[in-house]
Amino acid sequence: MIPRRQHRNFSIAVWTATLAMAAALWVAALMLARHDGVGAMERAERDTGNLARVVAEHATRAIAEADQIMLFLADEFQDHGQLLGEDVTWLFQRAVRRSSLLMQIAIVNEHGDLIHTTVDEAFRTVNLADREHVRIHMENPDAGLFIGKPVEGRLSGKWAIPLTRRLTRADGSFAGVMMALLDPFYLSRTLEVLDGDSEGMVSIVGKDGILRARSGLTDTIIGRDLGASATLGMARRQSEGFLRTPSAIDGVVRLQSFRVLEDYPLLVTAAFGERAFLVETQHNQRLYMAGAAASTLGLFGLALLATRQSARLAAAGRRLMESEQRFRDQAETASDWFWETDADLRFSRLIGPMVPQTHQGSVPLGMRRDEVALREPGDEPKWAEHRRQLDRREPFRNFRYQVMTDTGLRYVSVSGRPVFDADGVFTGYRGSATDITEREISAQRLQASEARYRAMFGAVAQPIVTIDEYGIVSAFNPAAERMFGFAAPEIVGGSLRRLMPAELADLHDSRMEAYRTGKLEPPKSGVREMRGLRKDGSEFPVEVTLAGWREGERQYFTGAMRDITAQREIEASLRRAKDAADHANRMKGEFLATMSHEIRTPMNGVLGALTLVDGPNLDDEQRQLLEVAKRSGNALLTILDDILDLSKLEAGKVEIEPVDFDLRTTLEDTIALLQPSASGRGLGLSLDVAPAVPVRVRADVRRVRQVLVNLIGNALKFTHRGAVTLRAGLDEAPKPDGGFLLRFEVSDTGIGIPAEVLPTLFRRFTQADGSITRPFGGTGLGLAISRELVTLMNGRIGTVSIEGKGSTFWFTVLCRPAAVPDAAPSAKPAAPGTAVPSVDGLRVLIAEDNEINRDIVLAMLRRAGHRPTAVPNGLQAVRALEEQSFDLVLMDVQMPVMDGLTATRHIRAMPEPACGIPIVALTGNAMPGNETEYLAAGMNAYLSKPIVSAALFQTLAEVAATRRRTGGPTDAAAAVPAGVAVL
Repeated sequence: MIPRRQHRNFSIAVWTATLAMAAALWVAALMLARHDGVGAMERAERDTGNLARVVAEHATRAIAEADQIMLFLADEFQDHGQLLGEDVTWLFQRAVRRSSLLMQIAIVNEHGDLIHTTVDEAFRTVNLADREHVRIHMENPDAGLFIGKPVEGRLSGKWAIPLTRRLTRADGSFAGVMMALLDPFYLSRTLEVLDGDSEGMVSIVGKDGILRARSGLTDTIIGRDLGASATLGMARRQSEGFLRTPSAIDGVVRLQSFRVLEDYPLLVTAAFGERAFLVETQHNQRLYMAGAAASTLGLFGLALLATRQSARLAAAGRRLMESEQRFRDQAETASDWFWETDADLRFSRLIGPMVPQTHQGSVPLGMRRDEVALREPGDEPKWAEHRRQLDRREPFRNFRYQVMTDTGLRYVSVSGRPVFDADGVFTGYRGSATDITEREISAQRLQASEARYRAMFGAVAQPIVTIDEYGIVSAFNPAAERMFGFAAPEIVGGSLRRLMPAELADLHDSRMEAYRTGKLEPPKSGVREMRGLRKDGSEFPVEVTLAGWREGERQYFTGAMRDITAQREIEASLRRAKDAADHANRMKGEFLATMSHEIRTPMNGVLGALTLVDGPNLDDEQRQLLEVAKRSGNALLTILDDILDLSKLEAGKVEIEPVDFDLRTTLEDTIALLQPSASGRGLGLSLDVAPAVPVRVRADVRRVRQVLVNLIGNALKFTHRGAVTLRAGLDEAPKPDGGFLLRFEVSDTGIGIPAEVLPTLFRRFTQADGSITRPFGGTGLGLAISRELVTLMNGRIGTVSIEGKGSTFWFTVLCRPAAVPDAAPSAKPAAPGTAVPSVDGLRVLIAEDNEINRDIVLAMLRRAGHRPTAVPNGLQAVRALEEQSFDLVLMDVQMPVMDGLTATRHIRAMPEPACGIPIVALTGNAMPGNETEYLAAGMNAYLSKPIVSAALFQTLAEVAATRRRTGGPTDAAAAVPAGVAVL
């Protein structure tokens, strides 16, 4: 009998030798296969290289022959200045007839027109200046011979490869282009003869990557761009080479050689199909592999027979040894130890590696189990039942108890059966024992953890529901019971569908199905809103904080829920409050618009009448009283404008409109505007601009002027003697993006402002002196509006004042450099006080429902020499335009029967020329947003009431000037006068 170790050594030796011989066989087979493969690749490289060289020589000769003809013609033309003679024409036709490759010889003049061709078809002029092979000679005198991409003839409809040369006159000027067109399909047929392989391929490709000719050429692949192919990539680095590459056209893997032509920007390729060329080599390689595999199987079979014979000899000895060891192993591994007792149930024998010792360190021989065990609270019934089993001499299993050992408290599980002698007399018990301390402790921890979880789950105030992957509820805490009205036993074990409306339940079931089938990824966390269904059938909104988790192969979802009914009610209340606030804001805007219209309309009558009363026949007292009335009316309009500006700022309808302007001119115009007021009070008014300030800047010039007029006006009002000075300078260094801060200061020598008033000076409706005895009037809105405007222009505003000595109000504006102005002179805006251009004889239609305002405008226009016609509403205005022609329409916005906006829309829908007449709105409503409404209706501009005669006459002058320039109906956009609000 062969010992086990000898059998193992014998087997190792046999298999080592077998593996070594098999490895040698495979190495030899692989080397032979590699040798054949290398040889085949060398043959492929040699054969394709020879073929590529032949194709390159053939292509070079063909191109050289065509180029020789073109060189002859080019030299002939340069020497004699004549494009064609009879002998040259005969030579061309003879060359085309003799050549199977040359399709056509053609000549294009310096304009790109085809002036000669050897084609025998009816000739017609074709311009080829857009062709690349013609354009390159037009643009580049040194182009030389150019081989173009394949093109389709516009006369013949056939594909050709153009060869072109420049024709130059004796003085060197461009005379045209000589073209020789090669037949790519002739090259294709020639290449097909040369390749001799069903999967072989021979091609001619330009260095630009464009396919010129190829074996098997068709209309669909000619001119294909192969610039991204591996062959073109290698050709850019070397003049010839060999590679294995799949075709970019048909996808066939080929063994390919290429050669770059020395004299032309072309390369030729010659390739054999890898499958066809290597078929014999691959067959031999498969034979090598099959021989090696067969030899390996034979060696493995012999080795297997030898080792199996050795194994049978060793098996008998091992079985005996294993049978002896099996019982020993089973006895030692079945339990931690074995025990036996005598007839009095005292331990008589303890066997095993883990026999416990008592806490005194001795083995408990001679002791009963109940003497060793520690009693636990409530386990007396268990011990009583165990004693009855022993008294009845019955077997028992997995009796658990505690015991104190030298290593501490342990848990033991014992099993045993009674033992009887040959006479049937009871001699004791025999059995096994296992230490289950770790398992017991883990079970206790699990129970404690579960108890804590259940306590927390029941005590938490937030409703919590847990479901499995099928939507079955596995946990439902008391808070959830209170929310839904169901008791936990009614829900646990049932479907979650009972807690949601039917339409949501169907959606929930489909989503759970998607989770189970893997169509959707189960969520690990998230917050969702849904609707819950109470036991009484009522629905309510609920927010669910979701958590997904797995236990083994099962997926569970736990949701912490929150009834958001109160939150939804609060949100609804907030929405209602917001809607109410928006409604109140709209009502305020409508009220202000109505009040603006109702105040401006009578003010238009008052100020218009005062303007008409003014004349040379008034004495000094009458003129003084007239001026008092005018100033009072203008003061009332100023207050109204301030209120409307404040309303625009509150509504957020004020937008900054930066433009390029001349800063010094603007400041000088502002000073000139206020100079009469200063002179009338005996005050000086001066301007000081720092040299570093740019001449032109980009900012909102209208808002800058508005703030300046407000501050200078206040300074003049609160100064009794002395002067007011306006200064402008840079506030700090320019910013990285090119922007810079301009600082304006308005200094006066007036009464000054108390220190306690300064913090509230820029608040709305605030004045330094608010008493009933204050000597100065005003609404207290000017500085508040100025602060809002400066803030919109990314600036700041402030004041420095000493009571009794004067004040300095300053503000900054963020500006940007202005663009370089055009060289052409531009019209300079008229300075304040400039006379309005006069014009006579305009036909003006006035649509105004207020009789006083209508009479005022009629009187103004008649006094200026115009021919006005007045109607009381928009409907009559439309009818008047249908019956006669006018140069301009002054259209009131608010009128009975038909308002001005509706009338404007009707006019714009009329035929020419009535639809193009300029329409200027007359409105007492200057609230934000009205401009957009006027523009949408078709109006061109608007005049705010009360109407200032200067603005009205300026509008008329612009209309007349536009009519003289155009000689026809006035263009609506061109008729907008400077100084009138443009829509």
